[in-house]
Order: sequence, then structure tokens, then C-alpha cells
Amino acid sequence: MKLTEYKIDFLTYTSNDRVKSDCADITFANTGTTNITINGSLVISPFQSLTLTANKDEIDRTIYSFFFSGAGTNKLVVFRKIYI
Repeated sequence: MKLTEYKIDFLTYTSNDRVKSDCADITFANTGTTNITINGSLVISPFQSLTLTANKDEIDRTIYSFFFSGAGTNKLVVFRKIYI
């Protein structure tokens, strides 16, 4: 049985930006002290995370935009599971 190969990308952001998914699974982890709004609708509070997963043979092509709000430290870590 052949194993499916993948890699995990770790991306860190400290200012408003966007990230193209191009992966099966993506996690947004707010490791700062300000709120983060994803695609203008979902707020991730400090020290919370959001994981979006795909089914077998699916890939997410969404471009996720995000912005930080409130006083404090801005820090978003994005984990992407990318099949090779």
C-alpha cells in the first residue's frame, strides 16, 4: 500500500493580510491578545483556533483574508496540510 505524502506549512502573521489555502486542512490559531476576523465574518478570540478539514480527495482553494482588532499583540499562526 502506497502512503500519501504531505507536508505541514507553518505561517505566522502579525498584520492584516490574506492566505491562500491550497491544501486539504487548514488551522488558524490566534496566539496573540487581539481578536482576529476571518473573511469578514468569523471572529477568533485570543488563544482560540479554527480548523477546517477536507474530505478524502478534496482540496480547499479559498483565499482567506483576516484582520486584527483591539489593543494588544497581533499574532496568527496558520497550519496547512499540503499533499505532495
